[in-house]
Amino acid sequence: MNITNIQSKVMLCSVNVSAWGARRFDQKATEEVEKNHRAKNIGRFNKRLLPEHAPSYAEVVSIGGRIRSYFYAHTLKYDQLAVRLLPTMVYMEFADHMRSLKDEFDLAASVFLTDYLTLKEQARAEHNGLFNEADYPSLAELSGKFGIRMAVLPFPDASQFGVELPADVLSNLRTEIDQHVITSISTANSDLVGRLYDAVSKMASRLYATDNVRLDVANNVRELCELLPKLNFSNDPKLTHILEQAKTHLAVHSGADLKLSNALRSQVAAKAHEIEGLMEAFMGGAPAAIVDEPYNAQLRLVA
Repeated sequence: MNITNIQSKVMLCSVNVSAWGARRFDQKATEEVEKNHRAKNIGRFNKRLLPEHAPSYAEVVSIGGRIRSYFYAHTLKYDQLAVRLLPTMVYMEFADHMRSLKDEFDLAASVFLTDYLTLKEQARAEHNGLFNEADYPSLAELSGKFGIRMAVLPFPDASQFGVELPADVLSNLRTEIDQHVITSISTANSDLVGRLYDAVSKMASRLYATDNVRLDVANNVRELCELLPKLNFSNDPKLTHILEQAKTHLAVHSGADLKLSNALRSQVAAKAHEIEGLMEAFMGGAPAAIVDEPYNAQLRLVA
């Protein structure tokens, strides 16, 4: 794999989204449950600090989730927790959209802070004897519990690694960095094709399984075929071929087209199955079910 100039095509990126958790462990309530049931260490009573219906708080959490989803969709897996790969081809669009989402988040947080004291009084009435003033931060403290932080760093470059060490040691370290680059590219490409595989597999299954095709059956594949070529920073020819095949044979058909024609559904399902085979060959087998792993863009709920 050619890693020449790869550092100019991709960056390291992390996004941290934090919000007040609005929950608190209640030692007194826990002890009362244990006493009433004559049991010890069977659970913990964590109480909700806001009313069940608190739209301004729910909006903050919702936007935080959207930021997390956007970050995940436009970056690729890296082998360090809390960091992902951000191809330079999507950076400008990514940064602009993240700024817009941050503005939404900050506005929603300010609206919630305006509602906070009212919501607190509603919670006082709902909680009855479980209300504890000490569970609630002041407005000044609370404002510091909401925030978004994005960090972008250069991708490791062995040629720029010039620390003061013996020549043989430095040479070994540079070799390790180059190997790390190769492994990172492979991991990122597997992540990319794994996403497409999941979407294409679901599309094929739905087309084979039923005549009642939903109109959005092709939407996810079409959206991925638009985005994923921008994330293919290594320009791997096999991966490029897979993306072109999916775009040419799958993304061109709308859900409405597929719904109207049994013959087209059968043809597209067969092609989807064929492209699945290309992806399995690329990855060395069918991938395990994709799990949305924890990373730094998770909405971090703080006490």
